[in-house]
Amino acid sequence: MLGVVEVTVAILIAARPFSPRASALGSALAIGMFLTTLSFLFTTPGVWEPSAGAFPRDLGIARAVPHQGPWSLLGVSLWTLGDSWMASERRGGGPLSYGIRSLLK
Repeated sequence: MLGVVEVTVAILIAARPFSPRASALGSALAIGMFLTTLSFLFTTPGVWEPSAGAFPRDLGIARAVPHQGPWSLLGVSLWTLGDSWMASERRGGGPLSYGIRSLLK
């Protein structure tokens, strides 16, 4: 199930040339996914082990979690969200074009 969600999010992000709004949605979903992944660093018992001498404690296969993967992908997702949002605004069909824009003026 998680794989289906990840592939769907990737397809939405890749749809930016055709639909910036879909890409923005995919980016927002990716941000939520990566924040969820990173939350395991703070909720997994034993990761914050002071006797380990460093953060995070060496958990074998879980070593990959705090490294570049989720952190860099979170940054890329934030960038694609902003880029897609701006492209959607330039097309005139962006998230702020339906009534909310008048409140911001």
